[in-house]
Amino acid sequence: MPAMAPNVYTTAKLQTISIVLQQMIVLKQLLVVVFLFAGLGSCLAQVDSVQQPDTISAQPRPIPPPVKKPAVIKDSTRSSPTADSLVKPLTDSLAIADSIRRAVQSKFPLIHVIDTGSYKKYATHPWLPLHVAPRYMLTDYREPRSKDDLFYLMAGIVFCLAFTRAAFPKYFRNLFVLFFRSSLRQKQAREQLLQDNLASLLLNLLYFISMGLFIALWIQYRHLTSISFWILAPVCALALVLVYLGKYLFLLFSGWVFNAKEAAVSYTFIVFMVNKVMGVVLIPFLLILSFSHLSVVQVSLTISFTLVGALFIYRYLVSFGAIRNKLKVNAMHFFLYLCAVEVLPLILIYKVMINYMAGIF
Repeated sequence: MPAMAPNVYTTAKLQTISIVLQQMIVLKQLLVVVFLFAGLGSCLAQVDSVQQPDTISAQPRPIPPPVKKPAVIKDSTRSSPTADSLVKPLTDSLAIADSIRRAVQSKFPLIHVIDTGSYKKYATHPWLPLHVAPRYMLTDYREPRSKDDLFYLMAGIVFCLAFTRAAFPKYFRNLFVLFFRSSLRQKQAREQLLQDNLASLLLNLLYFISMGLFIALWIQYRHLTSISFWILAPVCALALVLVYLGKYLFLLFSGWVFNAKEAAVSYTFIVFMVNKVMGVVLIPFLLILSFSHLSVVQVSLTISFTLVGALFIYRYLVSFGAIRNKLKVNAMHFFLYLCAVEVLPLILIYKVMINYMAGIF
């Protein structure tokens, strides 16, 4: 008996363990079944909540009875309205409004008031076309014309006159006295003037320069040629020098040939005396022609040409009176001499000079 006791104990223990295991298996199966039923119930509840019909909306709505439209009797004489018939009343109303507006404006015209109390007055200025469409144009670069060189030249001419007047006051005074007083035109007075060779040379140069500038300014004012002024002025002065030099040599040669040396000297003296006075008188007109307005220049040219013409006529009248008694010539012969020796050569020289200079420059 003592030997079998452990076996009985072990067997009982094993049976107890197997029973516990079987109960646990059964409990597990029950839990699985419970979880399965719980999940299935939740799914069914969700489907029912979604697909459950609305009791209120599911009720059938009553269908209203159809409404019968009144029959429209068509007039066969009137056509259907078109687009023109719809636009015409609008157009007529706009025309009526426009006519009313014009009538009001004609009776009460609008007055355009320019605001002069602010900067708006500049917007209507004709020189500031702010409301005009812009235009594209090309303009040349404006080169300002400087007269500094001409100013210094005029200053030099005035200085030359002032120097002659200050250095030779007696000669200057006797020149104008002899020019205005015909009773003093004697041989002694001429000899007194001929003694001052330097003063006579300076005044002769002043005449050539003044007359050359006067002719150049006149040509430039009349636009007779496109030659530069600084080329035209020396050419005019040089042409005058050549003309009077040739005239002086011709007079001396004629006096020697015809044995009328005294008449030739008297005529030469009167010519150069009037030229010296003319050179002094032209200086104020040169200043006006150089720096004045065009309207003033026109008046100055008229006065200067009148004065120069009067001096030339005076020179010819005085010279004719000096040589008439010595050479026994009449006015017709003297006029032919003037046309052949003085007027015609000047015209030819001027024409040749202008054509030659225009061809070069």
